[in-house]
Amino acid sequence: MELTPSWIVILTEWLGVIAVAWLLSATPRFRKQTVGFRYARRDGIVALTVGGVLVLIGWIFASSSPGKMLWELIRLPEPARSLNPLFILAMISLVITLAALFLRGQPLKGAGWNTTNLRLGIQTGLALALLTIFLRNRVMDVLNGLSREEIAYLLVVLGIALAEETIFRGYVQMRLCWWLGERQGVLATAALNTLWRLPLLLASGAYIVLWLNLVIMIGQAILSGWLMQKTGSVLTTILYRTTSLWMNFYT
Repeated sequence: MELTPSWIVILTEWLGVIAVAWLLSATPRFRKQTVGFRYARRDGIVALTVGGVLVLIGWIFASSSPGKMLWELIRLPEPARSLNPLFILAMISLVITLAALFLRGQPLKGAGWNTTNLRLGIQTGLALALLTIFLRNRVMDVLNGLSREEIAYLLVVLGIALAEETIFRGYVQMRLCWWLGERQGVLATAALNTLWRLPLLLASGAYIVLWLNLVIMIGQAILSGWLMQKTGSVLTTILYRTTSLWMNFYT
């Protein structure tokens, strides 16, 4: 992978997403509902604990023999097979997070699925998705129709984005922001998200572009956290992250 073009594409995409989200948030119709937690410290500690457990599971999953056996047992079809480990880890982590949510008797809006912000999340997410396709210069690829391989890849990255954003931007970040403050909550969540993904990055053996990929992971996590705070809906980050990941199919 060429470093310079990658940086140009990534930075252009991020700047475009920030600009569009900022402009949309300035419109009079842009109104979100904030979800709070009665026991901020308790819920924050639970979120940190869940995040820490998921990071530990990620490292075990990437480095242990049983984890690697699971990669082979559940195999995605080509061309999404390279995403196999991340998809499986995301699904396992989502089940654990939802279990933690329901054991405390909390509704789905406590993981970013607030129906009041649903329309806002969809509108903003679709705008960012279309912008990403345009900035990646893939408009004609999409308009010309999608192959079975492209659709399969899209569904896999949708599953990854849905799980990852519900876990980190929804469950973890909402609680940490309510407890620690917005900036600290976004940064702490981004750190947990990066540590969760890091073992799979190391296991891939792509050491030549390790630092580039690590910076991209951190930047994406912070950007997604900021978008979540703007709209109050994980649908925004799910739609944007799905499109951004899907565009890798064409690289």
